[in-house]
Amino acid sequence: MPKPRNTEGHDKIAQGTEDPLTGPIARADEHRCILQEAAGEMLSAKQVSDLTGLNIQKVNEMRMAGELFAVKIDATSVYPAFQFNQGAVDPLMMSVLSAHKKDSPWVILDILLAKDDAFMGKSMLQLVQDRNHPAVTRYLAQLDACLLYTSDAADE
Repeated sequence: MPKPRNTEGHDKIAQGTEDPLTGPIARADEHRCILQEAAGEMLSAKQVSDLTGLNIQKVNEMRMAGELFAVKIDATSVYPAFQFNQGAVDPLMMSVLSAHKKDSPWVILDILLAKDDAFMGKSMLQLVQDRNHPAVTRYLAQLDACLLYTSDAADE
């Protein structure tokens, strides 16, 4: 029986010479690069401090409390500039970020940037920037209902 073509990757994994997570890790890294580019300008803690008038310690405290949104790039927290409006975190953005406090920052970034047919082809970020309060409020209500439902189901 002839050997299937292109089994080199499988053979390396089977022989223990290659990590089976190499491919998924590379795809995840590529996806993070795409998200970072799509997010636009990223600010350092110092830049956020200058923008908001908060000291760097307060910026870091707010990040750890989920009140400022940041992702880690090369072990450094950076803050997408899109979350700020007139020197403060946009209140509508804050409501979305607050609803996703338990999610990974990269997942949150993906949620914010993904265009969705339910939003007429727009992303959550676009809805926030367009000040579309009804759509954002509906999203948050649906998210809350889903979380409540899954919490109730887990208790049974």
